[in-house]
Amino acid sequence: MLQLSIILLIIGILAIVLELLMPGFDSFISGAVGIMALIASAIVAILFVPGGWMIVGINVGVVGISGYIIYRYIRRKQFHGKIILSENLAEDLPMLDLAGLVGKEGKVITPLRPYGEVDFNGVRVEVSSGGPLVDPGVRVRAVATDSNRVLVNVIDGN
Repeated sequence: MLQLSIILLIIGILAIVLELLMPGFDSFISGAVGIMALIASAIVAILFVPGGWMIVGINVGVVGISGYIIYRYIRRKQFHGKIILSENLAEDLPMLDLAGLVGKEGKVITPLRPYGEVDFNGVRVEVSSGGPLVDPGVRVRAVATDSNRVLVNVIDGN
């Protein structure tokens, strides 16, 4: 039974390492399998191996040290920058005064189905037509704003 406990421990560690190196939904399964294998290893050691509590303590130590080494390796290789976005995108976007657009006219850039983009004197803004489909090139007027949304109507005569 000691061998089974050790095999489950190794399977658990390898499955968790696999999850860390290959993020995504498929790796979620390997992470869950890894955690279940570690728990099963501890249960087998406690129930069937003399001195099982000591083996569980060693397991916790091995997992902790392995996790620390893997964490240090990932930080040193800058691998975590490929998994986690480290830039703040909000600083790159200019703040628009959407309320100031009310009453202004613009030209539809992308089809409004019912959302799309309109050019208000060189400023592209995502807008809503409120329902009707509007083709590109049509002139529209901003009639209302709601937090971060602009509602437009087609100008008569298009």
